Amino acid sequence: MENISRALIFDSVFDPYKWVLAYVKVVDWSFSAWEEVYLIHSEKSFQPTEVGHFTPEYHADKSLDEWQIGYIVTWQKSVRDVQIWDTIIKTKLTKLEEAWKYNQYLIPGFKKVTPYVYAWVYPIDSTEYDKLKDSLEKLSLNDSAVTYEMEDSKALWLGFRCWFLWMLHMDIIKERLFREYWLDTIFTIPTVMYLVKSKNLSIPLIKTGMNIKGLVQTGLYHEILKRENYQLTPEEIAIFEHAEGIFWTMLENPRFTKLWEILKSRIVVKSWSDMIDQGMVEEILEPISNVEIVWPEEFAWNIMALCQEYRWKLKHMEYLDETRVVWHYELPMWEIIVDFYDRLKSSTKGYATMNYEFKCYQADDLVKLDIFINNEKVEALTWIVHNDKAYYLWREVVEKLKTLIPKHLFVIPLQAGLWNKIIARENIAAVKKDVLAKCYWWDVSRKRKLLQKQKEGKKRMKAIGNVEVPTDTFVKLISRE
Repeated sequence: MENISRALIFDSVFDPYKWVLAYVKVVDWSFSAWEEVYLIHSEKSFQPTEVGHFTPEYHADKSLDEWQIGYIVTWQKSVRDVQIWDTIIKTKLTKLEEAWKYNQYLIPGFKKVTPYVYAWVYPIDSTEYDKLKDSLEKLSLNDSAVTYEMEDSKALWLGFRCWFLWMLHMDIIKERLFREYWLDTIFTIPTVMYLVKSKNLSIPLIKTGMNIKGLVQTGLYHEILKRENYQLTPEEIAIFEHAEGIFWTMLENPRFTKLWEILKSRIVVKSWSDMIDQGMVEEILEPISNVEIVWPEEFAWNIMALCQEYRWKLKHMEYLDETRVVWHYELPMWEIIVDFYDRLKSSTKGYATMNYEFKCYQADDLVKLDIFINNEKVEALTWIVHNDKAYYLWREVVEKLKTLIPKHLFVIPLQAGLWNKIIARENIAAVKKDVLAKCYWWDVSRKRKLLQKQKEGKKRMKAIGNVEVPTDTFVKLISRE
Protein backbone atom coordinates (compact mmCIF):
# COMPACT_ATOMS: atom_id res chain seq x y z
CA MET A 1 0.00 0.00 0.00
CA GLU A 2 1.53 3.28 -1.15
CA ASN A 3 1.94 6.25 1.18
CA ILE A 4 -1.15 8.43 1.10
CA SER A 5 -2.61 11.03 3.43
CA ARG A 6 -5.53 9.66 5.45
CA ALA A 7 -7.84 11.09 8.10
CA LEU A 8 -10.83 9.82 10.06
CA ILE A 9 -13.99 11.97 10.29
CA PHE A 10 -15.38 11.70 13.83
CA ASP A 11 -18.01 14.45 13.51
CA SER A 12 -19.48 16.92 11.02
CA VAL A 13 -21.43 20.12 11.63
CA PHE A 14 -23.12 22.74 9.49
CA ASP A 15 -21.89 26.32 9.76
CA PRO A 16 -24.03 29.07 8.16
CA TYR A 17 -20.90 30.82 6.81
CA LYS A 18 -18.56 27.92 5.97
CA TRP A 19 -21.19 25.24 5.32
CA VAL A 20 -20.19 21.71 6.37
CA LEU A 21 -17.12 21.34 8.56
CA ALA A 22 -15.56 17.89 9.05
CA TYR A 23 -13.90 17.23 12.41
CA VAL A 24 -11.01 14.89 11.66
CA LYS A 25 -8.08 13.03 13.16
CA VAL A 26 -5.14 12.77 10.73
CA VAL A 27 -3.85 9.20 10.68
CA ASP A 28 -1.15 9.41 7.97
CA TRP A 29 0.85 12.33 6.56
CA SER A 30 -0.91 15.73 6.29
CA PHE A 31 -3.69 17.80 4.71
CA SER A 32 -3.59 21.36 3.39
CA ALA A 33 -6.11 23.76 1.89
CA TRP A 34 -6.86 23.66 -1.85
CA GLU A 35 -5.46 20.13 -2.26
CA GLU A 36 -8.01 17.76 -3.76
CA VAL A 37 -9.32 15.10 -1.38
CA TYR A 38 -11.74 12.19 -1.69
CA LEU A 39 -14.30 10.71 0.73
CA ILE A 40 -14.25 6.95 0.21
CA HIS A 41 -17.67 5.98 1.58
CA SER A 42 -19.50 9.13 0.48
CA GLU A 43 -17.75 9.04 -2.93
CA LYS A 44 -17.24 12.81 -2.99
CA SER A 45 -14.27 14.78 -4.31
CA PHE A 46 -13.61 18.40 -3.34
CA GLN A 47 -10.91 20.94 -2.50
CA PRO A 48 -10.91 22.11 1.14
CA THR A 49 -10.99 25.89 1.40
CA GLU A 50 -9.54 25.89 4.93
CA VAL A 51 -7.96 23.56 7.49
CA GLY A 52 -7.22 24.28 11.11
CA HIS A 53 -7.43 23.27 14.76
CA PHE A 54 -9.57 24.18 17.79
CA THR A 55 -8.58 26.75 20.41
CA PRO A 56 -11.52 25.92 21.17
CA GLU A 57 -12.68 28.35 18.45
CA TYR A 58 -11.77 27.63 14.83
CA HIS A 59 -8.16 28.64 14.11
CA ALA A 60 -6.90 28.32 10.52
CA ASP A 61 -3.53 26.65 9.87
CA LYS A 62 -1.39 25.97 6.83
CA SER A 63 -1.79 22.22 7.30
CA LEU A 64 -2.96 19.44 9.59
CA ASP A 65 -0.13 17.02 10.32
CA GLU A 66 -0.08 13.37 11.35
CA TRP A 67 -2.00 12.53 14.59
CA GLN A 68 -3.37 16.06 14.88
CA ILE A 69 -7.06 16.72 15.50
CA GLY A 70 -8.71 19.60 13.65
CA TYR A 71 -11.31 20.62 11.13
CA ILE A 72 -11.59 20.75 7.35
CA VAL A 73 -13.95 23.16 5.54
CA THR A 74 -15.47 20.89 2.91
CA TRP A 75 -17.79 23.50 1.37
CA GLN A 76 -20.49 20.80 1.04
CA LYS A 77 -24.11 21.85 1.50
CA SER A 78 -25.30 18.98 3.71
CA VAL A 79 -23.81 16.86 6.48
CA ARG A 80 -25.28 13.89 4.60
CA ASP A 81 -22.37 14.25 2.17
CA VAL A 82 -19.78 14.13 4.98
CA GLN A 83 -20.56 10.98 6.97
CA ILE A 84 -19.18 10.27 10.43
CA TRP A 85 -16.41 7.59 10.55
CA ASP A 86 -15.76 8.02 6.84
CA THR A 87 -12.16 7.99 5.59
CA ILE A 88 -10.81 11.06 3.79
CA ILE A 89 -7.73 10.66 1.60
CA LYS A 90 -5.65 13.13 -0.40
CA THR A 91 -5.88 12.09 -4.03
CA LYS A 92 -7.26 13.21 -7.35
CA LEU A 93 -9.89 10.78 -8.61
CA THR A 94 -9.91 10.52 -12.39
CA LYS A 95 -12.56 7.84 -12.95
CA LEU A 96 -15.42 7.07 -10.62
CA GLU A 97 -15.38 3.42 -11.71
CA GLU A 98 -11.89 3.04 -10.16
CA ALA A 99 -13.04 4.25 -6.74
CA TRP A 100 -13.17 0.68 -5.39
CA LYS A 101 -9.36 0.56 -5.54
CA TYR A 102 -9.19 3.04 -2.67
CA ASN A 103 -11.02 0.66 -0.31
CA GLN A 104 -7.62 -0.62 0.82
CA TYR A 105 -7.08 2.73 2.58
CA LEU A 106 -10.28 2.51 4.62
CA ILE A 107 -9.99 3.08 8.36
CA PRO A 108 -12.20 0.43 10.05
CA GLY A 109 -15.21 1.47 12.10
CA PHE A 110 -17.55 2.98 9.48
CA LYS A 111 -21.17 1.84 9.56
CA LYS A 112 -23.60 3.26 7.05
CA VAL A 113 -26.60 4.99 8.62
CA THR A 114 -29.67 3.05 7.51
CA PRO A 115 -33.18 4.29 8.31
CA TYR A 116 -35.51 1.58 9.56
CA VAL A 117 -38.68 3.55 10.38
CA TYR A 118 -40.84 5.41 7.88
CA ALA A 119 -43.80 7.70 8.47
CA TRP A 120 -45.81 10.42 6.77
CA VAL A 121 -45.72 13.95 8.13
CA TYR A 122 -48.50 16.45 7.43
CA PRO A 123 -49.19 19.94 8.80
CA ILE A 124 -52.41 20.25 10.78
CA ASP A 125 -53.07 23.53 8.97
CA SER A 126 -52.73 22.90 5.23
CA THR A 127 -51.58 26.50 4.69
CA GLU A 128 -48.37 25.71 6.62
CA TYR A 129 -47.10 23.24 4.01
CA ASP A 130 -44.34 25.57 2.81
CA LYS A 131 -43.31 26.24 6.41
CA LEU A 132 -43.06 22.48 7.06
CA LYS A 133 -40.97 22.04 3.92
CA ASP A 134 -38.53 24.77 5.00
CA SER A 135 -38.36 23.35 8.54
CA LEU A 136 -37.50 19.83 7.34
CA GLU A 137 -34.88 21.26 5.01
CA LYS A 138 -33.23 23.12 7.89
CA LEU A 139 -33.34 20.06 10.15
CA SER A 140 -31.69 17.91 7.48
CA LEU A 141 -28.74 20.30 7.33
CA ASN A 142 -27.64 19.22 10.80
CA ASP A 143 -29.14 15.73 10.93
CA SER A 144 -27.94 13.54 8.08
CA ALA A 145 -30.36 10.75 9.04
CA VAL A 146 -33.41 12.86 8.14
CA THR A 147 -34.54 12.26 4.57
CA TYR A 148 -37.91 13.11 3.06
CA GLU A 149 -39.88 13.39 -0.16
CA MET A 150 -43.21 14.98 -1.05
CA GLU A 151 -46.40 12.97 -0.48
CA ASP A 152 -50.01 13.70 -1.44
CA SER A 153 -52.95 12.23 0.48
CA LYS A 154 -56.65 12.62 -0.27
CA ALA A 155 -57.46 12.68 3.42
CA LEU A 156 -54.54 14.77 4.72
CA TRP A 157 -53.61 16.85 1.65
CA LEU A 158 -49.94 17.70 1.01
CA GLY A 159 -47.18 16.43 3.26
CA PHE A 160 -43.93 14.47 3.29
CA ARG A 161 -42.81 10.88 3.56
CA CYS A 162 -39.91 10.81 6.02
CA TRP A 163 -37.27 8.26 6.96
CA PHE A 164 -35.99 7.89 10.54
CA LEU A 165 -33.43 5.75 12.32
CA TRP A 166 -35.75 4.49 15.08
CA MET A 167 -38.95 5.52 16.86
CA LEU A 168 -36.96 7.70 19.30
CA HIS A 169 -35.47 9.59 16.35
CA MET A 170 -38.97 10.19 14.97
CA ASP A 171 -40.18 11.50 18.34
CA ILE A 172 -37.19 13.87 18.52
CA ILE A 173 -37.91 15.29 15.06
CA LYS A 174 -41.57 15.78 15.94
CA GLU A 175 -40.61 17.64 19.12
CA ARG A 176 -38.04 19.80 17.31
CA LEU A 177 -40.62 20.80 14.69
CA PHE A 178 -42.85 22.03 17.50
CA ARG A 179 -40.25 23.69 19.74
CA GLU A 180 -38.01 25.27 17.11
CA TYR A 181 -40.50 26.10 14.36
CA TRP A 182 -43.86 26.13 16.20
CA LEU A 183 -45.39 23.58 13.87
CA ASP A 184 -48.23 21.26 14.86
CA THR A 185 -47.88 18.17 12.71
CA ILE A 186 -49.56 14.82 12.08
CA PHE A 187 -47.24 11.79 12.14
CA THR A 188 -48.94 8.75 10.65
CA ILE A 189 -48.48 5.05 11.40
CA PRO A 190 -44.75 4.15 11.27
CA THR A 191 -43.65 1.41 8.90
CA VAL A 192 -40.51 -0.38 7.71
CA MET A 193 -39.10 -1.42 4.32
CA TYR A 194 -40.24 -4.68 2.75
CA LEU A 195 -38.75 -6.71 -0.10
CA VAL A 196 -41.36 -8.07 -2.48
CA LYS A 197 -40.94 -10.65 -5.24
CA SER A 198 -43.37 -10.05 -8.09
CA LYS A 199 -44.91 -12.71 -10.33
CA ASN A 200 -45.60 -10.13 -13.04
CA LEU A 201 -42.44 -8.81 -14.76
CA SER A 202 -44.34 -6.47 -17.09
CA ILE A 203 -45.25 -3.81 -14.52
CA PRO A 204 -43.66 -0.39 -15.30
CA LEU A 205 -41.40 -0.44 -12.22
CA ILE A 206 -39.69 -3.62 -13.43
CA LYS A 207 -39.75 -2.89 -17.17
CA THR A 208 -37.89 0.40 -16.68
CA GLY A 209 -35.39 -1.09 -14.22
CA MET A 210 -36.36 1.32 -11.44
CA ASN A 211 -36.72 -1.61 -9.05
CA ILE A 212 -33.00 -2.39 -9.48
CA LYS A 213 -32.17 1.26 -8.84
CA GLY A 214 -34.18 1.13 -5.60
CA LEU A 215 -32.34 -2.00 -4.47
CA VAL A 216 -28.99 -0.30 -5.07
CA GLN A 217 -29.93 2.99 -3.38
CA THR A 218 -31.14 1.23 -0.24
CA GLY A 219 -28.38 -1.42 -0.28
CA LEU A 220 -30.98 -4.15 0.25
CA TYR A 221 -29.77 -6.14 -2.74
CA HIS A 222 -27.10 -7.47 -0.37
CA GLU A 223 -29.87 -9.11 1.70
CA ILE A 224 -31.27 -10.83 -1.40
CA LEU A 225 -27.85 -12.05 -2.52
CA LYS A 226 -27.20 -13.35 0.99
CA ARG A 227 -30.40 -15.41 0.84
CA GLU A 228 -29.41 -16.77 -2.57
CA ASN A 229 -25.79 -17.51 -1.46
CA TYR A 230 -24.43 -15.37 -4.28
CA GLN A 231 -21.36 -13.17 -3.77
CA LEU A 232 -19.92 -10.29 -5.78
CA THR A 233 -16.29 -9.21 -5.85
CA PRO A 234 -15.43 -5.66 -4.63
CA GLU A 235 -14.78 -4.64 -8.24
CA GLU A 236 -18.17 -5.97 -9.39
CA ILE A 237 -19.93 -4.19 -6.50
CA ALA A 238 -18.22 -0.92 -7.47
CA ILE A 239 -19.17 -1.25 -11.15
CA PHE A 240 -22.72 -2.28 -10.30
CA GLU A 241 -23.32 0.58 -7.84
CA HIS A 242 -21.58 3.32 -9.82
CA ALA A 243 -23.01 2.58 -13.27
CA GLU A 244 -25.34 5.35 -14.39
CA GLY A 245 -27.49 3.06 -16.53
CA ILE A 246 -27.76 0.21 -14.05
CA PHE A 247 -30.52 -1.60 -15.91
CA TRP A 248 -28.75 -1.65 -19.28
CA THR A 249 -25.35 -2.37 -17.73
CA MET A 250 -26.68 -5.58 -16.23
CA LEU A 251 -28.13 -6.71 -19.55
CA GLU A 252 -24.97 -5.94 -21.55
CA ASN A 253 -22.35 -7.16 -19.06
CA PRO A 254 -22.10 -11.00 -19.00
CA ARG A 255 -20.76 -10.88 -15.42
CA PHE A 256 -24.17 -9.64 -14.23
CA THR A 257 -26.34 -12.24 -15.99
CA LYS A 258 -26.82 -14.32 -12.85
CA LEU A 259 -27.28 -11.15 -10.78
CA TRP A 260 -29.99 -9.96 -13.16
CA GLU A 261 -31.86 -13.26 -12.84
CA ILE A 262 -31.85 -12.94 -9.05
CA LEU A 263 -32.85 -9.28 -8.77
CA LYS A 264 -35.13 -8.66 -11.75
CA SER A 265 -38.36 -9.52 -9.91
CA ARG A 266 -37.50 -7.89 -6.56
CA ILE A 267 -39.07 -4.60 -5.46
CA VAL A 268 -38.33 -2.39 -2.46
CA VAL A 269 -41.56 -1.28 -0.78
CA LYS A 270 -40.81 1.79 1.35
CA SER A 271 -44.40 2.37 2.37
CA TRP A 272 -47.55 0.27 2.47
CA SER A 273 -49.22 2.42 -0.15
CA ASP A 274 -46.51 1.37 -2.67
CA MET A 275 -47.32 -2.34 -2.33
CA ILE A 276 -48.30 -4.03 -5.59
CA ASP A 277 -51.58 -5.96 -5.92
CA GLN A 278 -51.74 -9.05 -3.74
CA GLY A 279 -52.37 -11.28 -6.75
CA MET A 280 -48.95 -10.38 -8.20
CA VAL A 281 -47.04 -11.04 -4.96
CA GLU A 282 -45.01 -14.24 -4.88
CA GLU A 283 -43.09 -13.53 -1.67
CA ILE A 284 -42.76 -10.77 0.94
CA LEU A 285 -39.63 -10.39 3.04
CA GLU A 286 -39.85 -8.41 6.27
CA PRO A 287 -37.00 -7.13 8.49
CA ILE A 288 -36.31 -9.19 11.61
CA SER A 289 -34.57 -7.79 14.68
CA ASN A 290 -32.69 -9.34 17.57
CA VAL A 291 -34.24 -8.15 20.83
CA GLU A 292 -32.53 -8.36 24.19
CA ILE A 293 -34.77 -7.85 27.24
CA VAL A 294 -33.51 -7.61 30.82
CA TRP A 295 -36.00 -7.72 33.69
CA PRO A 296 -36.51 -8.98 37.26
CA GLU A 297 -37.52 -12.63 37.39
CA GLU A 298 -40.83 -11.85 39.11
CA PHE A 299 -42.21 -10.35 35.86
CA ALA A 300 -41.40 -13.38 33.67
CA TRP A 301 -45.04 -14.34 33.02
CA ASN A 302 -45.96 -10.75 32.11
CA ILE A 303 -43.17 -10.60 29.51
CA MET A 304 -44.05 -13.97 27.99
CA ALA A 305 -47.70 -12.98 27.68
CA LEU A 306 -46.69 -9.69 26.03
CA CYS A 307 -44.28 -11.23 23.51
CA GLN A 308 -46.86 -13.79 22.39
CA GLU A 309 -48.88 -10.92 20.90
CA TYR A 310 -45.92 -9.86 18.72
CA ARG A 311 -44.99 -13.04 16.79
CA TRP A 312 -41.99 -13.67 19.02
CA LYS A 313 -39.38 -16.42 18.75
CA LEU A 314 -37.33 -17.14 21.87
CA LYS A 315 -33.67 -17.88 21.10
CA HIS A 316 -32.15 -18.35 24.55
CA MET A 317 -32.09 -16.94 28.07
CA GLU A 318 -29.47 -16.37 30.75
CA TYR A 319 -29.30 -15.22 34.37
CA LEU A 320 -27.21 -12.17 35.27
CA ASP A 321 -27.71 -12.87 38.96
CA GLU A 322 -30.32 -14.42 41.24
CA THR A 323 -33.01 -11.89 40.36
CA ARG A 324 -32.26 -10.56 36.86
CA VAL A 325 -32.88 -12.47 33.63
CA VAL A 326 -31.83 -11.74 30.03
CA TRP A 327 -34.04 -13.16 27.29
CA HIS A 328 -33.05 -13.03 23.61
CA TYR A 329 -35.89 -12.90 21.11
CA GLU A 330 -36.36 -12.60 17.37
CA LEU A 331 -39.19 -10.23 16.54
CA PRO A 332 -40.40 -8.64 13.28
CA MET A 333 -39.17 -5.07 13.38
CA TRP A 334 -42.54 -3.55 12.60
CA GLU A 335 -44.06 -5.33 15.59
CA ILE A 336 -41.81 -3.48 18.05
CA ILE A 337 -41.43 0.04 16.64
CA VAL A 338 -44.84 1.37 17.73
CA ASP A 339 -45.84 0.49 21.28
CA PHE A 340 -43.83 -2.56 22.37
CA TYR A 341 -41.42 -0.58 24.56
CA ASP A 342 -44.23 1.32 26.31
CA ARG A 343 -46.13 -1.86 27.06
CA LEU A 344 -42.94 -3.56 28.22
CA LYS A 345 -42.37 -0.79 30.77
CA SER A 346 -45.98 -0.88 31.91
CA SER A 347 -46.05 -4.64 32.45
CA THR A 348 -42.84 -4.59 34.53
CA LYS A 349 -43.49 -1.38 36.52
CA GLY A 350 -40.64 0.30 34.64
CA TYR A 351 -37.91 -2.19 35.64
CA ALA A 352 -37.38 -3.88 32.26
CA THR A 353 -34.89 -2.60 29.68
CA MET A 354 -34.71 -3.43 26.00
CA ASN A 355 -32.18 -3.24 23.17
CA TYR A 356 -32.76 -4.29 19.58
CA GLU A 357 -30.86 -4.31 16.29
CA PHE A 358 -31.51 -5.38 12.71
CA LYS A 359 -30.68 -9.00 11.90
CA CYS A 360 -31.93 -10.02 8.46
CA TYR A 361 -34.91 -10.28 6.12
CA GLN A 362 -37.22 -13.30 6.32
CA ALA A 363 -40.21 -14.43 4.31
CA ASP A 364 -43.62 -14.72 5.95
CA ASP A 365 -47.31 -14.94 5.06
CA LEU A 366 -48.10 -11.22 4.95
CA VAL A 367 -51.05 -9.44 3.36
CA LYS A 368 -51.91 -5.81 2.64
CA LEU A 369 -55.02 -4.39 4.26
CA ASP A 370 -56.67 -1.16 3.15
CA ILE A 371 -58.91 1.24 5.05
CA PHE A 372 -61.72 3.09 3.26
CA ILE A 373 -63.25 6.18 4.87
CA ASN A 374 -66.37 7.48 3.15
CA ASN A 375 -65.67 5.08 0.24
CA GLU A 376 -62.18 6.54 -0.37
CA LYS A 377 -58.99 4.62 0.34
CA VAL A 378 -56.76 6.35 2.89
CA GLU A 379 -53.19 5.44 1.92
CA ALA A 380 -51.79 6.63 5.25
CA LEU A 381 -53.91 3.99 7.04
CA THR A 382 -52.85 1.09 4.81
CA TRP A 383 -50.62 -1.45 6.51
CA ILE A 384 -49.32 -5.00 6.26
CA VAL A 385 -50.18 -7.72 8.76
CA HIS A 386 -49.80 -11.46 9.11
CA ASN A 387 -52.48 -13.41 7.26
CA ASP A 388 -53.48 -15.41 10.35
CA LYS A 389 -54.39 -12.21 12.21
CA ALA A 390 -55.87 -10.25 9.30
CA TYR A 391 -59.59 -10.78 9.84
CA TYR A 392 -59.68 -10.47 13.63
CA LEU A 393 -57.28 -7.53 13.69
CA TRP A 394 -59.15 -5.58 11.04
CA ARG A 395 -62.49 -6.19 12.73
CA GLU A 396 -60.98 -4.63 15.84
CA VAL A 397 -59.38 -1.77 13.88
CA VAL A 398 -62.63 -0.72 12.22
CA GLU A 399 -64.43 -0.73 15.58
CA LYS A 400 -61.66 1.36 17.13
CA LEU A 401 -61.64 3.77 14.19
CA LYS A 402 -65.36 4.31 14.75
CA THR A 403 -64.58 5.72 18.21
CA LEU A 404 -61.63 7.86 17.05
CA ILE A 405 -63.26 9.79 14.18
CA PRO A 406 -65.85 12.34 15.34
CA LYS A 407 -69.36 12.41 13.94
CA HIS A 408 -70.14 14.56 10.90
CA LEU A 409 -73.38 15.84 9.41
CA PHE A 410 -73.58 12.74 7.23
CA VAL A 411 -73.13 9.00 7.72
CA ILE A 412 -69.50 7.90 7.32
CA PRO A 413 -68.93 4.30 6.19
CA LEU A 414 -65.71 2.69 7.45
CA GLN A 415 -64.49 -0.37 5.56
CA ALA A 416 -61.47 -2.69 5.69
CA GLY A 417 -60.47 -4.45 2.48
CA LEU A 418 -58.28 -7.48 1.79
CA TRP A 419 -57.43 -7.81 -1.89
CA ASN A 420 -60.71 -6.79 -3.62
CA LYS A 421 -62.91 -8.05 -0.81
CA ILE A 422 -64.38 -6.01 2.06
CA ILE A 423 -63.87 -8.00 5.27
CA ALA A 424 -65.14 -5.52 7.88
CA ARG A 425 -67.48 -2.54 7.97
CA GLU A 426 -68.85 -0.04 10.46
CA ASN A 427 -70.88 3.17 10.09
CA ILE A 428 -70.39 6.40 12.01
CA ALA A 429 -73.86 7.81 12.54
CA ALA A 430 -74.60 11.37 11.43
CA VAL A 431 -75.10 14.25 13.82
CA LYS A 432 -78.87 14.57 14.03
CA LYS A 433 -80.83 17.79 14.15
CA ASP A 434 -84.48 17.88 15.13
CA VAL A 435 -85.98 19.72 12.17
CA LEU A 436 -89.49 18.97 13.46
CA ALA A 437 -89.11 20.86 16.73
CA LYS A 438 -91.15 23.91 15.58
CA CYS A 439 -93.87 21.95 13.80
CA TYR A 440 -97.30 21.33 15.26
CA TRP A 441 -98.19 17.71 15.77
CA TRP A 442 -101.01 17.80 13.19
CA ASP A 443 -98.93 19.45 10.42
CA VAL A 444 -98.09 16.15 8.65
CA SER A 445 -97.35 17.52 5.17
CA ARG A 446 -94.95 20.12 6.55
CA LYS A 447 -93.12 17.40 8.53
CA ARG A 448 -92.71 15.26 5.42
CA LYS A 449 -91.29 18.17 3.43
CA LEU A 450 -88.75 19.01 6.15
CA LEU A 451 -87.66 15.38 6.55
CA GLN A 452 -87.31 14.94 2.78
CA LYS A 453 -85.28 18.15 2.52
CA GLN A 454 -83.00 17.01 5.34
CA LYS A 455 -82.56 13.61 3.68
CA GLU A 456 -81.56 15.18 0.34
CA GLY A 457 -79.16 17.56 2.06
CA LYS A 458 -77.40 14.73 3.89
CA LYS A 459 -77.17 12.74 0.67
CA ARG A 460 -75.60 15.70 -1.17
CA MET A 461 -73.21 16.39 1.72
CA LYS A 462 -72.12 12.75 1.79
CA ALA A 463 -71.12 13.00 -1.87
CA ILE A 464 -69.05 16.18 -1.52
CA GLY A 465 -68.20 16.29 2.19
CA ASN A 466 -64.68 15.82 3.56
CA VAL A 467 -63.94 13.69 6.63
CA GLU A 468 -61.64 15.28 9.20
CA VAL A 469 -59.23 12.75 10.74
CA PRO A 470 -57.91 13.73 14.22
CA THR A 471 -54.14 14.09 14.59
CA ASP A 472 -53.66 11.23 17.04
CA THR A 473 -55.79 8.71 15.12
CA PHE A 474 -52.92 7.02 13.29
CA VAL A 475 -50.86 5.96 16.27
CA LYS A 476 -53.86 5.17 18.48
CA LEU A 477 -55.26 2.97 15.73
CA ILE A 478 -52.51 0.36 16.01
CA SER A 479 -51.93 0.67 19.74
CA ARG A 480 -52.76 -2.66 21.37
CA GLU A 481 -53.94 -1.26 24.67
